[in-house]
Amino acid sequence: MKICKSNALRLWDAYYGNVRFAEDFHGNLMCRDGYGNADYCVIRWGRTVYCGWNIHHILPIACGGTNEKQNLICTNIYTNDMAEDKITYWIDDCLYQVQRIYGTREHEIVKLN
Repeated sequence: MKICKSNALRLWDAYYGNVRFAEDFHGNLMCRDGYGNADYCVIRWGRTVYCGWNIHHILPIACGGTNEKQNLICTNIYTNDMAEDKITYWIDDCLYQVQRIYGTREHEIVKLN
């Protein structure tokens, strides 16, 4: 899948349907309108919440991942920046690791703590 705005929005629709807001795997808020915009924010409960999002490779390209749909997820830009191109990483106080799904060639993100 070529990563562009139209395909990113298709991926959003596949994962979340026609909703405006969703949470990524770490629980960070994303707004459908905020694709690719790190400064996109909304005011929630009296505070500013940054909810721009990008496409994240579950298994990074640098580690052999692909642009196939099953290797792509939507993540808040902060989440995406913290994960970088690593297969084991911390986001806030949570440790995550990319692991292969047994019996397949696909991978998933697993919270370790």
